[in-house]
Amino acid sequence: MKYIYQRSIKGCFTIIKYPISLLFILLLINSKSYGQTLSLDSIFNKIENNNSSLRSYQNKIKAEDELVNGASMWMAPTLSAEWDDIMYKFDAAGSQMRITVMQQFPNPRVIQAKENYLKSASSITKNQGEFEKNELFQQAKEAYYNRYIAAQNSQILEANKGTIEVMITLAEKQIAIDKLDLASIYKLKARLSENKNMLLREKNMIHESNLKLNYLMNQDLNSDFEIDTSNLIKNYQQPQNSVKLDSLDCNRSDILTMNSQINTMKLKQSLTYLNALPNYGIRIGNFTRFGGRSDAFAIMGTMSIPIAPWYSKGYKSEINSMGYEIKAMEQSKQNMLKMAKQMIALYLSEMQLRAEELRNYREEVIPAYQNSLNLNLLSYGQNTGELTMTLLAWDDLQMAQLAYLKVLSSYLSAQSQYEKALQIQ
Repeated sequence: MKYIYQRSIKGCFTIIKYPISLLFILLLINSKSYGQTLSLDSIFNKIENNNSSLRSYQNKIKAEDELVNGASMWMAPTLSAEWDDIMYKFDAAGSQMRITVMQQFPNPRVIQAKENYLKSASSITKNQGEFEKNELFQQAKEAYYNRYIAAQNSQILEANKGTIEVMITLAEKQIAIDKLDLASIYKLKARLSENKNMLLREKNMIHESNLKLNYLMNQDLNSDFEIDTSNLIKNYQQPQNSVKLDSLDCNRSDILTMNSQINTMKLKQSLTYLNALPNYGIRIGNFTRFGGRSDAFAIMGTMSIPIAPWYSKGYKSEINSMGYEIKAMEQSKQNMLKMAKQMIALYLSEMQLRAEELRNYREEVIPAYQNSLNLNLLSYGQNTGELTMTLLAWDDLQMAQLAYLKVLSSYLSAQSQYEKALQIQ
């Protein structure tokens, strides 16, 4: 019986003996068709356009921009009416009616400073939205990679399930001619059941990853799709990445948010400084006199005196307080930059380590276990090998294959964290 089934998984080759009927069944299982094929970029586009959390930021920005339109408003005019009498006589001959209109005028410098301050608020929200988008993209990558790894695990488990079924078939033939004890059959069937349980867990991981991605894309949770497995692993071991480290304050949305907050605080401080400027107003009054006397009017200009010590100490303390807040935010920003550079270096080191491990598994470990299993299967099929050694070789190969994918999962996780830290899509 010399039927060989070969499958390539990211450079990891599996060569297993199968009867023709079993191979045909496995091909039918693996040919399950999904819906459309989605790449990471297409998922990002759906998240950016459809995710309700990101869309809410657009409305927040519009709301803050609307406030800018009202920055140049004037105070409402004041209208007053007064009846002036003498000695409570209520005699029209000695009384007069006074109508007064008063209008306060805002200082143009204050209006401009207020507009600048309100405009800066929307920049904070915009950068916060970019930070949220980066977070959602990273979650999508994790779910995407988890689904990919689970699918690869499933393929290995499906293929290895076929191997163990072939071994069971051979073992049952041998026990019929008294060449194998019954305990070996039970051991093989137990391994087959364990394999099925592992396969169920991987299928469930694929389902959970689908749910996560559909939720992030704000579409039907039961939507089924295939993933694009090309170009998942990227090489970030290039020297030009050091340039990105020097410009983190221009690339990372959380640091840009901090920059916007610092700028907003400085604009608010400048606006508070302008409290030292006087405010002007005008009051116009008309006097209607009774008892034959002629009418009169009055015009009066007003000016506030904000340098009065009992008033100036208020805005001066606010200015000083905001100065300390700006210093605190600057220090927090520097700490964020240092921590970001540290984490980026750690992720890069993690990828270098995992890449070397993957190479060892792909080029040395898995081929050696594969050759061992092939020889044991050949000997066992010719009744010259032992079931125990064949089962052990099968175990070793499956563990190596799954370990390879576990390392690959760690690599992809470090890669997604690295891209998140540098805000790379």
